[in-house]
Amino acid sequence: MVEGRESVLYALPFCAGTVTGVFLCGHDIFHSPDSYRIASVSMTAGIGLAVPALLAEGRVGQRAKVILAAAAAFFCGIFCWSNHEISDIAAGNSGIQDMIERATAPAAAWLKSGIDALPLDDYGSNALIKALVTGDQSDVPSDVKAAFRDSGASHILALSGMHLAIIYLILSKALAVIGQSRKADVTRYTVILVSTLFYSIMTGSSPSIIRAFLFILLRETALLTGRKARPGNILCFALTVQCALDPGVITSASFQLSYLAMCGIYFLYPSLRDLYPAPVPVLKKIWNSAAMSISCQAFTGPLAWVLFDSAPIYFIITNLIAIPLTSALMPVALGAVFLDRAGICPEFLIRGINWCCEFTVWCLEVICTLP
Repeated sequence: MVEGRESVLYALPFCAGTVTGVFLCGHDIFHSPDSYRIASVSMTAGIGLAVPALLAEGRVGQRAKVILAAAAAFFCGIFCWSNHEISDIAAGNSGIQDMIERATAPAAAWLKSGIDALPLDDYGSNALIKALVTGDQSDVPSDVKAAFRDSGASHILALSGMHLAIIYLILSKALAVIGQSRKADVTRYTVILVSTLFYSIMTGSSPSIIRAFLFILLRETALLTGRKARPGNILCFALTVQCALDPGVITSASFQLSYLAMCGIYFLYPSLRDLYPAPVPVLKKIWNSAAMSISCQAFTGPLAWVLFDSAPIYFIITNLIAIPLTSALMPVALGAVFLDRAGICPEFLIRGINWCCEFTVWCLEVICTLP
């Protein structure tokens, strides 16, 4: 069985239960008063199945324990959704979320105004950087949006887990200089989690961003406690936690596509990556990038077709060009904002950012014209 098999035993039944709750409570099968009965029955069933699962012993008992635990997780999923419906969790959380967003609003406004103030040749470049860094696409020209969409790069323009992963990589590289002592590990852990959480909230807390933060939290916690960060376990545990905290997120396309992409990266990408035998470093990196794109598209493509009636043909070429350019553009642009605020931003840096923005858009426009 694949790595992470233990966590699959509760993650998949829990999500299946949540989807069942959506079906029962959201399609007029039951009237709203019956949501109380669904919550009561599912909670009772979940507890009733969990208790014997915990008490089961022996080889036969181990098999029964797996079945009972999976069934308990299924009913817990139903309970979470029905409780979400009857207690108006979304409205209750919105007050807390609004308070947190108000606390991060000044930083978000400062960052957006700093990006707008960069002296680039075309304001469309400022708007593109603002979309990449903060997720605000309000000023991005319609032709630029169309180029990203039609070329298959819309996931780059829309703020996603990839963007938080870039921030995480930057922080990890920057904090590597503090060493490997226990104190350094705790400091690195704290700085990374606080920074990524702040960025997640500041940029709107989209489902894919929260997914990425949970992955970072679980991975860093495993490393800090001396445990192996198994990708399968991280994916399943994050999936369960996110659905439990906000059951309504399971209906979000961003949530679904984000987890499907990670399934491709965790379970298909390693096999494709190892198919390339040549030791040439440059060609190996190109193949790795192509394998990553294929892995993600293999899992997200069918759902994207159903949801958006879209299947970009040249997605490999698009990602090979756009992802490296935008991944480099984000940290460089952030550095330019701070330098520009301090009045010491060099001209060559501004020219480089401007060229990178224009070249990225031009490449995507050329890809859109391919037959």
